[in-house]
Amino acid sequence: MAEFLCPEGYYALYQTNAKTKHGEHGNALLSRWPVVSHGHEDMSDHRFEQRGLLHAELKVGRRKVHVIVLHLGLIAGSRGRQVEQMLRFIEREIPSTAPVIVAGDFNDWGGKLRPMLNRHGFQDFVGERALTYPSRLPLTQLDYVYCRGLKPAGLEIPRGRIWWRMSDHLPLIAEFKV
Repeated sequence: MAEFLCPEGYYALYQTNAKTKHGEHGNALLSRWPVVSHGHEDMSDHRFEQRGLLHAELKVGRRKVHVIVLHLGLIAGSRGRQVEQMLRFIEREIPSTAPVIVAGDFNDWGGKLRPMLNRHGFQDFVGERALTYPSRLPLTQLDYVYCRGLKPAGLEIPRGRIWWRMSDHLPLIAEFKV
C-alpha cells in the first residue's frame, strides 16, 4: 500500500510487524526527501500484539533528519513501556543534537503520553485538532506527530471516502521548519 499511495518523486518505506491469516500489518513512511538509511526494531510488549518501530534517516537539504514511525499497543501499560523503549532507541541510535520526528498511531486516548515525551524534548501540534479516528466520522485523536529539534509548521488531515475505505484512521500530513 505504501508504494500505491506514494506520489511520483517521493520515497516509500514499509516494514512488516505481523503476518496474519488475512494479510499483514506494519509501519509505512512516505517522504519527499531522499532516504539515507532505514531500520526496524521489534517493540512487541506481549505475544498478542506484534508492534514495531520503523526508523529512517532522511537528507533534508544539507541536514539529516531522523523519522520514527510506530504503532503502539492497545493496553495503556504496554504503550508506556513502548514509549520508554522508543526513547532508549533514540538515545542509543540518534545523536542528541539531530532533529527527530516521531509519528504514528499512539492509541493514546486523551494525550496521556504527551508529558513523558515533553520531558524528553519532544513537542507535538498542541492546539491543532487532529481528529483522525474513526476515519468515517473522526471523533478523537489517536494519531500524533512529535518532534525534537524542529519547529512544527502545519498539520493537515485529508478527508473523504477514499481515505476511510483504506483505513479506520485518517492520514496525517505534517510540515516542519528546518
